[in-house]
Amino acid sequence: MGFDYYAILDIPRSASEIEIRLAYRKWAVRCHPKNDFHDTPEIPFRSMSLPHYWELLNEAFDVLSNPLRKRIYDLYGEEGLKTGVVTPTGFVQPYKFSNDCMKIYKEFFATYSPYGDLIDAVTNPPPLCQNDTSLVRTKAPDIEQYVDLELEEIYHGAIKKMKITREEFVDEVQVQTKMIEETITVPITAGIATGARIRFEGAGNCSPKTFPSDIVFVVREREHERFQREGADLHMEVRISLKDALIGFPLEFVGVDGRKLVIQIVDVVHPGYLKIIKGEGLPIPDSENQTKRGDLHITFSISFPSFISKNLREKFRHLFDEVNEATSNIE
Repeated sequence: MGFDYYAILDIPRSASEIEIRLAYRKWAVRCHPKNDFHDTPEIPFRSMSLPHYWELLNEAFDVLSNPLRKRIYDLYGEEGLKTGVVTPTGFVQPYKFSNDCMKIYKEFFATYSPYGDLIDAVTNPPPLCQNDTSLVRTKAPDIEQYVDLELEEIYHGAIKKMKITREEFVDEVQVQTKMIEETITVPITAGIATGARIRFEGAGNCSPKTFPSDIVFVVREREHERFQREGADLHMEVRISLKDALIGFPLEFVGVDGRKLVIQIVDVVHPGYLKIIKGEGLPIPDSENQTKRGDLHITFSISFPSFISKNLREKFRHLFDEVNEATSNIE
């Protein structure tokens, strides 16, 4: 029988991402093999040796901090995680722990030891001038997060409240950090492009070795039931009857701005027919004319009857003969 990863970290199964990281930080610092233990630290499993718990702690964090591994573990347990499972998207390969605990620790703390770097700097100080790029403080990688928008929000513009998690300093000397959750107000400009990146400089993770990262929200558009977007233009397909295609009809629909529109179609709707309604698309951001908008492109698919009686066929034949004759006279 395997170990309970949540019990290893001493957290409930409902623990959030932040709680998982905080638990790992707590036990990893206490149980690090390089610590000079005067007294054996208390661990969730008192009967377990400290080296064994250290390995299980890093394995538990390696699984629970990875969304896919955590989901598989929650659904299928350790057996499913380590033997592989079949999901709707395909087979997920078995998980095998690398046993490289120090690599996991270093990726989390950005160092092999939270104390070793300080001790080395005192006992073996580096020269004042050297070409060591590792001493250059760089900017931490961006924190990217999608902001999903309805087409109506893109049309009107919006203010979105987005929750993010990041590392923040907890001391005045800016050495120790903790994970926090906060809400950021993201302004959405009317007509904003899909894939646009909204950047908050220096609002991301803090670290003693790096400059604070940026938080970047990437705009992603949700699928709309009627309209498809192409830049500032909108596209819509309407299904009509053969009768409407031949004699015309009033097309009624609700625009993206919520207004009820009535467009009179007087042309014969033939294959490839396109109706363009000027100015009924999305706002064009950064344009000189703030009210300028794209166009609405309407295409049509025609429903043909599946059966026509013999008598009705004859009537259609005479009718189209008259149409062809009238057309020839006009030409």
